[in-house]
Amino acid sequence: GGGGLGGNPNKTDESAKGLKAGVDITITNGVVQINSLDDAIHSDNNITINGGDLFLASSDDGLHADSTLTVNGGTLAITHSYEGLESATITINGGNIHIVASDDGINAVSDDSTAAGGGMMPGPRNFEAANNYLYINGGYLAIDAMGDGLDVNGTIDMTGGLVIVNGPTNNGNGPLDYLGAFNITGGFLVAVGSAGMAQAPSMSSTQYSMMYIFDSPQAAGTMVHIEAEDGEEILTFVPTKEYQSVVVSSPELKNGLTYYVYTGGSSSGTTSDGLYSGGTYTAGTQVTSFTVSSVVTVAGAYGGGFPGSNMPGPGGRRRP
Repeated sequence: GGGGLGGNPNKTDESAKGLKAGVDITITNGVVQINSLDDAIHSDNNITINGGDLFLASSDDGLHADSTLTVNGGTLAITHSYEGLESATITINGGNIHIVASDDGINAVSDDSTAAGGGMMPGPRNFEAANNYLYINGGYLAIDAMGDGLDVNGTIDMTGGLVIVNGPTNNGNGPLDYLGAFNITGGFLVAVGSAGMAQAPSMSSTQYSMMYIFDSPQAAGTMVHIEAEDGEEILTFVPTKEYQSVVVSSPELKNGLTYYVYTGGSSSGTTSDGLYSGGTYTAGTQVTSFTVSSVVTVAGAYGGGFPGSNMPGPGGRRRP
């Protein structure tokens, strides 16, 4: 790979991929289990996952396609990777996807572009978005990434699905990292992690989002809860790692309503990947309250830039 597709710099020069093709790979059913030194599944053009149960571990990418990567269904568990999903264009229409990555969870990048995130770079910045895309139209996606959670050198469009991001703890990366725009019109998103490069969805969205920046990092396992003034629950979530920024987008967020942010406490609801549903929340400590006044509302210790722009957040500077 060239440009942004170089992958793990420590991998062997010899081919050590699990499944690879020069044109296309399509998986419709069955059980696929791969433990590989290089990409678990690799195509020089396209990959399509329509179904099946995939259990992948790789020292480089879980799934890598130079052109397009599409997940329509099935179960995809990437238990170890450098980057989980990588392609120029990534489309998620369905499926149950879990990703653990030592760098980016999802990386939409191509040979003619540079990865959107990964820390600070000196010199002038070119913020023109590359021709890379991430489309999320459905499915269930849970990401645990040491680098960026969603890293797109272009535009993100989310119309449905449920996305959970436990992002980085270092301020050189962010739970969300994109150039261009992040347009969200449906679905549910929660992304937590460091604050230095934090981004929220764009003002061009039609579904409401909020970003809260804590004054200081919160310990791993500290529950965060957001509810409306009428008591309606928006978020009850227990991150797996230390975090300082929380981004939520939900169809339940409404313009003009006041919302309360709590840390700690407990919930009697059911949990999936730290996200609670149903049950009753027993309050911990109220941190703040804010009123939704625009499509994207920012509260807390946000120190620079505008949510959804490519300007740096507090303490950081974004690179293309």
